[in-house]
Amino acid sequence: MNENTGLPAQAFPAGEYLRDELEAREWSVVEFARILGRPPQAVSEILNGRKEITPETAMEIAAATDTEAATWLRLQDTYRLWKLSRTADASRTAVVARRARLAQLLPMSELRKRSLIPPGADIDTEEAAVLDLLEISDFSEQPPFVFAARRSNESDPVSPPQLAWIASVRKAATAAGSLVPRSGAIPDLAADVVSLSRNPEALTRLPEVFAAYGIRLVYVAHFKSGKIDGGAYIDDMGTPVVAISGRVPRIDSVVFTLLHELAHIHLGHLSAGMTLDTDVCAATENATEREADRLAMRWALPPQLGLEPPISKRAVLDRASTLGVHPGLIVGRLQHKNILPWTHLRDLTPNVRNQLAAWG
Repeated sequence: MNENTGLPAQAFPAGEYLRDELEAREWSVVEFARILGRPPQAVSEILNGRKEITPETAMEIAAATDTEAATWLRLQDTYRLWKLSRTADASRTAVVARRARLAQLLPMSELRKRSLIPPGADIDTEEAAVLDLLEISDFSEQPPFVFAARRSNESDPVSPPQLAWIASVRKAATAAGSLVPRSGAIPDLAADVVSLSRNPEALTRLPEVFAAYGIRLVYVAHFKSGKIDGGAYIDDMGTPVVAISGRVPRIDSVVFTLLHELAHIHLGHLSAGMTLDTDVCAATENATEREADRLAMRWALPPQLGLEPPISKRAVLDRASTLGVHPGLIVGRLQHKNILPWTHLRDLTPNVRNQLAAWG
């Protein structure tokens, strides 16, 4: 048995096995052809391996010899594959295997759409691009991405879309260059985020605002099925990096994700690598995540909103004006607490994906 193909070292045409069946019964080709109701020439061609056995013929042979039709088809297919394995272009099948390895590792089609894989690249170029993206020199290595993930099942391996997002964030942050360390309290930056979000268009300024505090802010759109909202880590130069995906592009979700990642930095949670948040608004038993959640919520809004059901749009707008926040933050908090249904006041939670994309 060949370990690479699963095929026997030697295979024979199905006709040879059929010839043995005829000899065991002392049937001539003419007699067997009469039994099958087939021309003798057709049977002779099967016996000599010049004609393949169709499913219909396999059923007739099985009925005549008290065997199974699947046996004859299996014998024929095994011989056909064995012949192909002797003549196939080994380099072509090796390329197929290499492409399959890349597709199992990362979502290659999305990487091509994002030009992270050169268009029309051959397999050597694609492999080189993937190695560069994953910061490894050989596929036997593990990417040097240390991170803690907020996931429902933290024992699950990172999925290919999640790995692609993490690698893309690191690549984007590195390409953006280093920052001059600046002084500034993280709570002050959190207040700036909440204040700027009052005008969604002002969110385009966030990267420069973060940079003023010595923090790199990047946007990498989520990969399909990746389910990542954001992440934060300290790069090799000691610069904090915050990244968001815009998976849920509502203003309240984006602002809370930013505040959540800033909380991780402020609370000193990044010493172990990237903190990866795959559902930043979901409940979690992770103590570190709960701590970041509580701080982010305090930064976003006061504990008591001063609103009682039934809650009108005018009441939300008035309260947002008093607090100096975007009304979408209040709507998001009320929905998260199940005070408002998720379909209510949706016009107060605008989509800000275009503003995120403007970060470059």
